[in-house]
Amino acid sequence: MAELKRYSKRIKTMRLSRGMTQAELARAINQSQSSITMYETGRREPNSETFEALADAFNVPISSLIDKDVVNYADAINQAEIPKNDDIRLLVRGLNKLSPEQVAQAKNVFRAMFAITNPDLFEEGDDEQ
Repeated sequence: MAELKRYSKRIKTMRLSRGMTQAELARAINQSQSSITMYETGRREPNSETFEALADAFNVPISSLIDKDVVNYADAINQAEIPKNDDIRLLVRGLNKLSPEQVAQAKNVFRAMFAITNPDLFEEGDDEQ
């Protein structure tokens, strides 16, 4: 149950930090308001599809909802850079699913694509995170 409470606190904190009501979140993820209440109170655990829908609604990676290593999730959410553009959000979501090797390949592709028009877009120190 302790793990379930972690999810519930994260879901509620994210919802409130975005100024959403339970009803608004329910509509955003195509569920009932009572389901949101149960998720937030720890009486029901979201399934994988629901976690994905919640992540989409909050515009965050799924790991921010379920990552056990994130202790102060409210600070992590508030400090996260959340893409505003839907295309960028989709791109970031796809990149989050790649292996480290694939991410490195994607960086090289982006560097090559923008080398002429924006040569300073990806500077050498940007790889260290």
